[in-house]
Amino acid sequence: MVGVLPLITGHHASDEEFIPTERSVSGMARNSLRNNPLLAGLLGTVVTGLGHLYLRRWLRAIGWLGVTVVASVLFIPESMGSGISSGTFSDFLSILPIVLISAASALDAYLIAKSRLQTDGDEPTDTVGATGADESPTCPACGKPFDPELGFCHWCTTEFEVVDGTELAEIDENHSNGR
Repeated sequence: MVGVLPLITGHHASDEEFIPTERSVSGMARNSLRNNPLLAGLLGTVVTGLGHLYLRRWLRAIGWLGVTVVASVLFIPESMGSGISSGTFSDFLSILPIVLISAASALDAYLIAKSRLQTDGDEPTDTVGATGADESPTCPACGKPFDPELGFCHWCTTEFEVVDGTELAEIDENHSNGR
């Protein structure tokens, strides 16, 4: 285990702190691939609109696919379509509009995913937990408030282990001495 740090601190009568279990930490690692800009761009390069489908931008994916179809009907001669299907492709410039549209679609998917990561990163991650006595602690995985008595977040199902303050201090000391 890399390190155990208190992710959620709150003022409770029994002076308990909550840390995620191994199962919930592996769930957080899966969430990191949800808006991966490189994967969105790569998928958009393979098939026009696929990067947008990965990002769950359904209408945008359909729009890019529609632009590709319209451009192929308007700008690519019929002889080139039969040449591509038979394997006798010879003129790259005739399919240049489709290549440019596909590249623009992949770039758009990349930029959308990158902007999502930046907006998710703008939220403060160091101040996890309750700030006032009346507020409930917030989940480190989804950021929503949860009931500490349940032992898990009812929004994203991240499980928490209850650790008292003395045990947590021993874990922190062992972790800092191990480096």
